[in-house]
Amino acid sequence: MKAQAALEFLMTYGWAILIVIAVVAALYAMGVFRLPTGGVGGPCSPCFPPGAALSYDFHGANTLSVVVGPREINITGVSTPKGSSTFAPPLNGKAGDRIPIPCAGCFSGDVEVTINFTDVASGIPSSLKATLHGA
Repeated sequence: MKAQAALEFLMTYGWAILIVIAVVAALYAMGVFRLPTGGVGGPCSPCFPPGAALSYDFHGANTLSVVVGPREINITGVSTPKGSSTFAPPLNGKAGDRIPIPCAGCFSGDVEVTINFTDVASGIPSSLKATLHGA
């Protein structure tokens, strides 16, 4: 009887520990334990939507670095309330390329950024907006 009671005790607590581990793993995967690296809500919020032509990499006061999404693009300009830049020739990037976007003093503090670009394959001009924090 003592062995059966000990086995039931271990099994009950074993299942409880496994459930706690699964919950902690799920919370970690959702990003609950990540600390923001920038200002309110992290360095970029809302950032570019998933599957967009660009994704956020990092930024400083004078440079915003983005990663090109699934298609080749030409970045033609960037604008913020603090300033803007137009690029001729445009900044070209293929899928996975990191592109630093220069703009003196444009990315300091909390600022909404609009990036204008053209899809190379289709020639369709587009733009994306994000709000940057800090820097």
